[in-house]
Amino acid sequence: MSFCVFCGKDLRKGGDFVQSRDGLLLCKTCVDTAEDIFRRKNARDKASLVKEGGKGTIDLKKLVKDYPPPRIYDALSDYVIGQDTAKKVISLAVYNHYKILSLIDATDVEFEKSNILMIGPTGSGKTLIARTLSKILKVPFAIGDCTSYTEAGYVGDDVENVLLSLLIDANYEVEDCQKGIVYLDEIDKKAKTTNNVSISRDVSGEGVQQAFLKLIEGTVANVPLTAGRKNPMSQQVVKIDTRHILFICGGAFVGLEKIIERRLRKDVAIGFNTDPLPKDQADFRLFHHVETSDLLQFGFIPEFIGRLPIKVALNGLERADFLRILKEPKNSIVRQFVKLCEMDGCELTFTTDGLERIVDVAMERKTGARGLRDVFERILRNDMFHLRESKITALRVDRAYVDRQLALLEAAPDKGATVKARDEMEAA
Repeated sequence: MSFCVFCGKDLRKGGDFVQSRDGLLLCKTCVDTAEDIFRRKNARDKASLVKEGGKGTIDLKKLVKDYPPPRIYDALSDYVIGQDTAKKVISLAVYNHYKILSLIDATDVEFEKSNILMIGPTGSGKTLIARTLSKILKVPFAIGDCTSYTEAGYVGDDVENVLLSLLIDANYEVEDCQKGIVYLDEIDKKAKTTNNVSISRDVSGEGVQQAFLKLIEGTVANVPLTAGRKNPMSQQVVKIDTRHILFICGGAFVGLEKIIERRLRKDVAIGFNTDPLPKDQADFRLFHHVETSDLLQFGFIPEFIGRLPIKVALNGLERADFLRILKEPKNSIVRQFVKLCEMDGCELTFTTDGLERIVDVAMERKTGARGLRDVFERILRNDMFHLRESKITALRVDRAYVDRQLALLEAAPDKGATVKARDEMEAA
C-alpha cells in the first residue's frame, strides 16, 4: 500500500510521510493539518478558561485591613532570617501598593505605583522574600527568569510570557491577575553588554530593558495563551492591564559594589595616604549606598531605572545568620531532613558543633544560603540511601560525622564511597 490513508495521495510520486505499526501511511501535508487542528483546539480550550469582565476574588479592603506593615514584616520573618531593613521597606511598599488599589476607584487623587528593585548577593533571600510575600497575601504570583528573555522577534522568550504564568496562577481570572505580583529574577543579566555605541543590536540586554518599559509602567498587553513566539494568526490572546501589577526586580549585580566604591572614594578629598573606605568595607555592604548613576554605569538605561523608584539592598549573610537559617524558619533545612528520616523510622539529631561545621563548609562555597542544602545532601546521602534496609533507628550528626562523610566523598566520589559508608555504618 503506497497511498495516504487520509487524503489518498500516491506516495510513490515522492513526498515525506510517516508509517504506523500496521503499515498505514500518512503524508506530511495531512500530518501538518492534524497538528494545526489540535493546536487550534488547545488554544480554544484555554480561551474558554479565561474569566474576563468579572470583579475577581481578591478583597482588597480586607487584605489591607488584615495585613498592615508590621504584620507583613513578622510573617516574612518566619521564613527570612536577617535582612531587617529590606523586610521593613518591602512590607511598607507592598502595603501602600494594595492600599492604593483599594481606594483607587473611590478618590479623585491619581496614584502611580512604586515598583521595587532588590540588590543583593546570591543566596541572600531575594527570591524567598518575593515568594513569601505572595504566600502571605494570597495574591497571584509569577517568577520570570530574565536570562531567557530577548527582544521581540528574536529567538528566546517574549517578556509577555511572564504574564501568562501570572494568569495561570490566578486560575485564569483576569481581574485577579491584574492585582498580582511579578518577580523578575536575574534582572542584572539584562544590563547592556557595553557602554560603547555599536552598530549591532543588543537583543538580550538593552533590548529586553526597552521591552519591559511599558510592561512595568502600565500597559494593556496582548498575552498569548500558549507560550512561545507570538503569532496572532494562529494563537488566542488575552488582554491584561499591567497598571496595577506590582513588579519586583532582583539580581546579584556582581561588580556593582566596585562601581559604588570608586564613586565613594572619588567623592572625598584626594590626597596622599587618603583611604576613606577601609578595604574590608569594599564588599556587599556598599549596596546600601547605591545611586541611580551607579546602575546607569552598570549597564541599565535611565528609563528602566526610573520605573523602579524603591531600591532595596540586602546584606551578605554572616555566620550567625547561617546558624539561624538552619533552625529558625518554618521551612528550615533541619526540620525537612528530620521529617524525611522520620518517615523511614529513624530519629535524626544534630549537635551544635555539627551544625557549626556544616555552616563553615557552606560559607566556603560562597553561594549563600543555597550552599547549606548542598552540604546536607552530601553528608547525609550515603546513610539515607541505606536507611530503610539498615533499620537504623537513630542517627546523630556531629562535627566528627560531618568530617568523616566529607572525607569519604573526597576519597571516593563514585559508588565506592557509598559502599564504604554502608560497611562502616553496619560495623558501627
